[in-house]
Amino acid sequence: MIPRFAMTKAWTYRRADSDDIVELASWRGAGSLGLRPHFHDESQIVLVLSGSRAFRIDGATVTVPAGHAALIPAGMLHAPMATPGAETVCLNAYVPANRACSSLRIISVENRWRSIDEISPAHISEIADDTLSRVPSRSAGHTGRAKLSTALTESPEPIGEIAASFGRSREGFSRMVRRELGVAPHAFRLLARLNLARRLLRAGEPIAAVAADAGFSDQSHLTRLFRRTFGTTPGVYWRD
Repeated sequence: MIPRFAMTKAWTYRRADSDDIVELASWRGAGSLGLRPHFHDESQIVLVLSGSRAFRIDGATVTVPAGHAALIPAGMLHAPMATPGAETVCLNAYVPANRACSSLRIISVENRWRSIDEISPAHISEIADDTLSRVPSRSAGHTGRAKLSTALTESPEPIGEIAASFGRSREGFSRMVRRELGVAPHAFRLLARLNLARRLLRAGEPIAAVAADAGFSDQSHLTRLFRRTFGTTPGVYWRD
Protein backbone atom coordinates (compact mmCIF):
# COMPACT_ATOMS: atom_id res chain seq x y z
CA MET A 1 0.00 0.00 0.00
CA ILE A 2 1.01 3.64 -0.47
CA PRO A 3 2.41 5.16 2.76
CA ARG A 4 0.00 7.11 4.95
CA PHE A 5 0.14 10.87 4.45
CA ALA A 6 -0.20 13.64 7.01
CA MET A 7 -3.41 15.59 6.52
CA THR A 8 -2.17 19.15 6.14
CA LYS A 9 -3.09 22.19 4.08
CA ALA A 10 0.04 21.85 1.99
CA TRP A 11 1.43 19.35 -0.46
CA THR A 12 3.08 16.41 1.28
CA TYR A 13 5.57 14.44 -0.79
CA ARG A 14 6.58 10.81 -0.29
CA ARG A 15 8.65 8.23 -2.08
CA ALA A 16 6.77 5.22 -3.43
CA ASP A 17 7.93 1.65 -2.88
CA SER A 18 7.58 0.91 -6.57
CA ASP A 19 9.88 1.02 -9.60
CA ASP A 20 6.98 2.37 -11.69
CA ILE A 21 6.37 5.46 -9.52
CA VAL A 22 8.97 8.17 -8.99
CA GLU A 23 7.16 9.83 -6.10
CA LEU A 24 3.78 10.71 -4.64
CA ALA A 25 2.20 13.87 -3.28
CA SER A 26 -1.04 14.33 -1.37
CA TRP A 27 -3.31 17.25 -0.59
CA ARG A 28 -6.20 17.52 1.81
CA GLY A 29 -7.70 20.90 2.66
CA ALA A 30 -10.31 23.51 1.82
CA GLY A 31 -10.10 23.93 -1.94
CA SER A 32 -6.65 23.52 -3.43
CA LEU A 33 -3.50 25.57 -3.78
CA GLY A 34 -2.71 27.84 -6.73
CA LEU A 35 0.87 27.52 -8.02
CA ARG A 36 3.05 29.07 -10.71
CA PRO A 37 3.06 27.50 -14.19
CA HIS A 38 5.52 24.62 -14.36
CA PHE A 39 6.21 21.25 -15.94
CA HIS A 40 7.68 17.96 -14.75
CA ASP A 41 10.26 15.58 -16.15
CA GLU A 42 7.81 12.80 -15.26
CA SER A 43 4.22 12.28 -16.32
CA GLN A 44 1.79 13.33 -13.60
CA ILE A 45 -1.35 11.46 -12.59
CA VAL A 46 -3.78 13.71 -10.69
CA LEU A 47 -6.29 11.54 -8.86
CA VAL A 48 -9.12 13.50 -7.20
CA LEU A 49 -11.09 11.69 -4.48
CA SER A 50 -13.24 14.64 -3.35
CA GLY A 51 -13.67 18.28 -4.30
CA SER A 52 -11.95 19.21 -7.57
CA ARG A 53 -8.68 20.41 -9.09
CA ALA A 54 -8.34 23.01 -11.83
CA PHE A 55 -5.42 23.79 -14.13
CA ARG A 56 -4.63 26.42 -16.71
CA ILE A 57 -3.26 24.58 -19.75
CA ASP A 58 -2.78 26.02 -23.26
CA GLY A 59 -4.89 29.05 -22.37
CA ALA A 60 -7.87 27.00 -21.19
CA THR A 61 -9.14 25.99 -17.76
CA VAL A 62 -9.18 22.22 -17.24
CA THR A 63 -11.21 20.94 -14.28
CA VAL A 64 -10.75 17.50 -12.74
CA PRO A 65 -13.80 16.57 -10.63
CA ALA A 66 -13.98 13.95 -7.91
CA GLY A 67 -13.85 10.39 -9.22
CA HIS A 68 -11.58 11.34 -12.12
CA ALA A 69 -7.88 11.22 -12.94
CA ALA A 70 -6.00 13.64 -15.17
CA LEU A 71 -2.90 12.48 -17.02
CA ILE A 72 -0.53 15.42 -17.60
CA PRO A 73 2.34 14.40 -19.88
CA ALA A 74 5.97 15.05 -19.01
CA GLY A 75 7.03 18.48 -20.22
CA MET A 76 3.51 19.92 -20.46
CA LEU A 77 3.25 23.39 -18.93
CA HIS A 78 0.38 23.62 -16.46
CA ALA A 79 -0.64 26.05 -13.74
CA PRO A 80 -2.61 24.64 -10.79
CA MET A 81 -5.40 27.06 -9.95
CA ALA A 82 -6.69 27.92 -6.49
CA THR A 83 -10.12 26.34 -5.92
CA PRO A 84 -11.54 27.71 -2.67
CA GLY A 85 -14.52 25.99 -1.10
CA ALA A 86 -15.25 22.41 -0.17
CA GLU A 87 -12.55 20.06 1.06
CA THR A 88 -10.40 18.61 -1.69
CA VAL A 89 -8.55 15.31 -1.34
CA CYS A 90 -6.06 14.60 -4.12
CA LEU A 91 -3.16 12.26 -4.83
CA ASN A 92 -0.50 13.13 -7.40
CA ALA A 93 1.62 10.28 -8.71
CA TYR A 94 4.70 11.03 -10.80
CA VAL A 95 5.57 8.20 -13.16
CA PRO A 96 8.33 7.77 -15.78
CA ALA A 97 7.53 9.68 -18.97
CA ASN A 98 7.07 6.47 -20.96
CA ARG A 99 4.43 5.22 -18.48
CA ALA A 100 1.72 7.68 -19.56
CA CYS A 101 0.30 9.49 -22.54
CA SER A 102 1.77 12.19 -24.79
CA SER A 103 -1.39 14.33 -24.61
CA LEU A 104 -3.59 15.55 -21.79
CA ARG A 105 -6.38 13.16 -20.84
CA ILE A 106 -9.04 13.00 -18.14
CA ILE A 107 -10.57 9.63 -17.38
CA SER A 108 -13.23 8.46 -14.96
CA VAL A 109 -12.14 6.19 -12.14
CA GLU A 110 -15.53 6.44 -10.40
CA ASN A 111 -15.63 6.35 -6.60
CA ARG A 112 -13.32 3.37 -6.17
CA TRP A 113 -11.52 4.73 -3.11
CA ARG A 114 -12.70 6.49 0.04
CA SER A 115 -9.24 7.58 1.20
CA ILE A 116 -5.73 7.98 -0.16
CA ASP A 117 -4.50 5.13 2.04
CA GLU A 118 -6.58 2.66 0.02
CA ILE A 119 -4.70 3.43 -3.20
CA SER A 120 -1.83 1.06 -4.01
CA PRO A 121 1.01 1.41 -6.54
CA ALA A 122 -0.78 -1.23 -8.61
CA HIS A 123 -3.81 1.07 -8.88
CA ILE A 124 -1.59 3.89 -10.16
CA SER A 125 -0.08 1.55 -12.74
CA GLU A 126 -3.56 0.51 -13.86
CA ILE A 127 -4.48 4.15 -14.52
CA ALA A 128 -1.25 4.72 -16.48
CA ASP A 129 -1.79 1.55 -18.52
CA ASP A 130 -5.42 2.51 -19.19
CA THR A 131 -4.25 5.82 -20.58
CA LEU A 132 -1.54 4.27 -22.73
CA SER A 133 -4.09 1.94 -24.29
CA ARG A 134 -6.32 4.83 -25.36
CA VAL A 135 -4.06 7.54 -26.76
CA PRO A 136 -2.82 7.98 -30.34
CA SER A 137 0.85 7.91 -31.26
CA ARG A 138 3.00 10.98 -30.76
CA SER A 139 2.48 13.77 -33.26
CA ALA A 140 5.01 15.76 -35.27
CA GLY A 141 4.12 18.78 -33.13
CA HIS A 142 5.18 16.89 -30.02
CA THR A 143 8.50 16.06 -31.69
CA GLY A 144 9.08 19.75 -32.43
CA ARG A 145 8.39 20.71 -28.82
CA ALA A 146 10.75 17.97 -27.63
CA LYS A 147 13.56 19.37 -29.79
CA LEU A 148 13.07 22.85 -28.36
CA SER A 149 12.95 21.49 -24.82
CA THR A 150 16.12 19.47 -25.32
CA ALA A 151 17.99 22.43 -26.81
CA LEU A 152 17.06 24.73 -23.93
CA THR A 153 17.75 22.26 -21.12
CA GLU A 154 20.82 20.43 -22.39
CA SER A 155 22.75 23.17 -24.16
CA PRO A 156 24.83 25.60 -22.06
CA GLU A 157 24.90 28.10 -24.95
CA PRO A 158 23.25 31.53 -24.66
CA ILE A 159 19.71 31.87 -26.00
CA GLY A 160 20.95 33.85 -29.01
CA GLU A 161 23.25 31.02 -30.12
CA ILE A 162 20.52 28.40 -29.67
CA ALA A 163 18.22 30.63 -31.72
CA ALA A 164 20.80 30.74 -34.51
CA SER A 165 21.03 26.94 -34.54
CA PHE A 166 17.29 26.91 -35.29
CA GLY A 167 17.77 29.50 -38.03
CA ARG A 168 15.94 32.18 -36.04
CA SER A 169 16.69 35.58 -34.63
CA ARG A 170 16.58 35.82 -30.83
CA GLU A 171 13.18 37.52 -31.03
CA GLY A 172 11.81 35.02 -33.53
CA PHE A 173 13.09 32.11 -31.45
CA SER A 174 11.48 33.56 -28.31
CA ARG A 175 8.14 33.80 -30.11
CA MET A 176 8.47 30.19 -31.29
CA VAL A 177 9.31 28.95 -27.79
CA ARG A 178 6.38 30.85 -26.27
CA ARG A 179 4.06 29.38 -28.88
CA GLU A 180 5.31 25.79 -28.54
CA LEU A 181 6.30 25.58 -24.84
CA GLY A 182 4.10 28.27 -23.28
CA VAL A 183 6.81 30.42 -21.68
CA ALA A 184 9.83 32.48 -22.71
CA PRO A 185 13.15 30.64 -23.19
CA HIS A 186 14.73 31.93 -19.97
CA ALA A 187 11.58 30.99 -17.98
CA PHE A 188 11.66 27.48 -19.45
CA ARG A 189 15.29 27.13 -18.43
CA LEU A 190 14.43 28.24 -14.89
CA LEU A 191 11.71 25.59 -14.64
CA ALA A 192 14.17 22.98 -15.90
CA ARG A 193 16.58 24.00 -13.12
CA LEU A 194 13.80 23.62 -10.56
CA ASN A 195 13.16 20.11 -11.84
CA LEU A 196 16.88 19.39 -11.57
CA ALA A 197 16.76 20.61 -7.97
CA ARG A 198 13.88 18.26 -7.30
CA ARG A 199 15.84 15.30 -8.66
CA LEU A 200 18.90 16.20 -6.59
CA LEU A 201 16.80 16.53 -3.44
CA ARG A 202 15.24 13.12 -4.08
CA ALA A 203 18.78 11.73 -4.34
CA GLY A 204 19.53 13.08 -0.86
CA GLU A 205 21.83 15.98 -1.75
CA PRO A 206 21.93 18.76 0.90
CA ILE A 207 19.83 21.80 0.07
CA ALA A 208 22.71 24.28 -0.09
CA ALA A 209 24.56 22.00 -2.52
CA VAL A 210 21.40 21.55 -4.60
CA ALA A 211 20.99 25.33 -4.89
CA ALA A 212 24.56 25.66 -6.16
CA ASP A 213 24.41 22.65 -8.50
CA ALA A 214 21.11 23.78 -10.03
CA GLY A 215 22.38 27.31 -10.65
CA PHE A 216 20.52 29.32 -7.99
CA SER A 217 22.19 32.27 -6.30
CA ASP A 218 21.72 30.78 -2.83
CA GLN A 219 19.50 28.50 -0.75
CA SER A 220 16.90 31.19 -0.05
CA HIS A 221 16.55 31.88 -3.78
CA LEU A 222 15.88 28.20 -4.44
CA THR A 223 13.48 27.97 -1.49
CA ARG A 224 11.39 30.91 -2.62
CA LEU A 225 10.94 29.67 -6.19
CA PHE A 226 10.53 26.01 -5.16
CA ARG A 227 7.67 26.86 -2.79
CA ARG A 228 5.84 29.01 -5.35
CA THR A 229 6.17 26.31 -7.99
CA PHE A 230 5.74 23.00 -6.13
CA GLY A 231 3.74 24.01 -3.06
CA THR A 232 6.32 23.06 -0.43
CA THR A 233 9.83 24.09 0.60
CA PRO A 234 13.01 22.18 -0.28
CA GLY A 235 13.52 21.49 3.43
CA VAL A 236 10.15 19.78 3.84
CA TYR A 237 10.50 18.00 0.50
CA TRP A 238 14.01 16.80 1.36
CA ARG A 239 12.94 15.43 4.76
CA ASP A 240 10.07 13.50 3.21
